[in-house]
This record gives sequence, C-alpha cells and structure tokens, in this order.
Amino acid sequence: MRIIDTHVHVIDHYTPVDPPNERGGNWAEGGYPFLLRRMDDCGVEKAVLVPVVAAYSPDNNRECAQLAKEHPDRLALLIDVSLDQPDAAAQLARAREEWGAVGISYYPPTTALDWMAGPACDPLWRAFKEYDLVCNLQIRPPSYPVLMELARAHPEIRFVSNHLGLPARSFEPDDPRYGGLLEAVSLPNVTVKASGFFAAADTNWDVRCPRILGFISRLLKDLGPDRVMWGSDWPPSALYMTYQQHLEVIRTFTPELDEQSLALVLGENAARVYKI
Repeated sequence: MRIIDTHVHVIDHYTPVDPPNERGGNWAEGGYPFLLRRMDDCGVEKAVLVPVVAAYSPDNNRECAQLAKEHPDRLALLIDVSLDQPDAAAQLARAREEWGAVGISYYPPTTALDWMAGPACDPLWRAFKEYDLVCNLQIRPPSYPVLMELARAHPEIRFVSNHLGLPARSFEPDDPRYGGLLEAVSLPNVTVKASGFFAAADTNWDVRCPRILGFISRLLKDLGPDRVMWGSDWPPSALYMTYQQHLEVIRTFTPELDEQSLALVLGENAARVYKI
C-alpha cells in the first residue's frame, strides 16, 4: 500500500510555533533529515511540501523547490502563490516550468473570496488549466460557497481543501451538511485533506481525537473515501502527537476504512490528485 503524506513543511524557523517537533528543537534542527526518518519509520513513500512564505521565511518557496529537486523520489512540491496579486498567473508558469511544482498553495488572509470567481481571475484559471496545477486552498467555512462555485466553473482543475476544511467551531461532526462542504459530493474535482487535526480538536493532546474522528467519519460517509486524503501537517502537528500517531488516527482508529478505502485515503487519492 502506497502511503503519501499530502501536507508537510520544511523551514528553518516558524515564528508562531515553538517548539515544533518531538525533540523540542527548532525547525532547523528538524528539517528534511528528521522528516525523512519519520517517513521511513512509518513506511511513508512520499510527502507533498507546502511552503510557508512569510516575513520570517521569505525564501521558503525556493528552499522547498531545491529540496524537491534533490529528492524527487521522496518529495513533491507545491508553490505558495498569493492568488490575489496581479502577476499570479505568471507565478503559476514559473512554479511549473522552473520549479517543477505539482500544485499551488494559497492561504487567503480573509474569508471574503468572491473575487476569485470574478472575471478578473479568468487568466488565473486559464493558467491553472494550461500548467495542470492543483489549486490547494486553506479555506474556511464562510468560503465554502466560493469553492463550490469555482469547482463547478472549472471542472478541469483539481481543488484541495486543507485540514478537514478547517471546521473549528463553525459546526459539529453531526452537521449533515458539514457546514456546506458536502455540496462537493457532486463535484469530483474537490478533495479534502484529513490533516492538521489539532486545529479542530476539543483536546488537542488526546491522540484518540474523538472530535476529529467524527469529522473524518462524516467526510468518509457522505463525501466518500475517494475524496479524502491523509496529511500530517508536520512539524506543527508534532506539538500534540508524534508523526506515527497522526498516521494511526487514519490507519488504526478510523473504523469506516476497509483495506481498499484505506489505500485510497493513505495514498491512491494523493497519487491521482497530484499525479505523483
């Protein structure tokens, strides 16, 4: 069974999280060698790098691109692009042609994303199609309708929502609409990452993750195991559980997953969506 981790970061220093890994060190002490050991220990074949481009890490796109170039058998690359910038379409071309990215990561600073569905963004979506890039979004419940609109308008583009759709306290696992995200059931180009569990946990220290398992169960039941894929969100997630514990939430503690469904969530979906 292929196991692909769809959400990892490698960065020298991450200001909001200290310390970020099991050893209690900084990001530089963790880095790729430490990630590789965790992957090898758990039988993870490949990981998708998600750069963090911020004031404290302005060169993380370049750093991650270099790592992916050096380790193509173990790493695939997203490139962080601010899609609201005038040169975003040109940055997509560079992401694919110069850096070999499989997708674009965008962390919107606000939930007001109606502009993404406006005509001014037509060149952007043409670039996504031309370069066959995944659109990987850090999207929250108020923005689910925009995601649905985009997915309907651009069925050729593969859209991915991070971290269970970031439900936080907007709704509970028993919400039959999952806050509106389950409208994606008719949109096969939308996939949700089962990642970043601590962000939606009642008790982020509880490795049994009862609330998280509720969200995962809802997605598996109503969206389907072919639309969910695992990601660790390492190393921030290591503040609360080890790399293996994060994997075992899916592999061991999710009762809805038979062997075939488990293979989809742990690797086959990622291989299909990111073409890796």
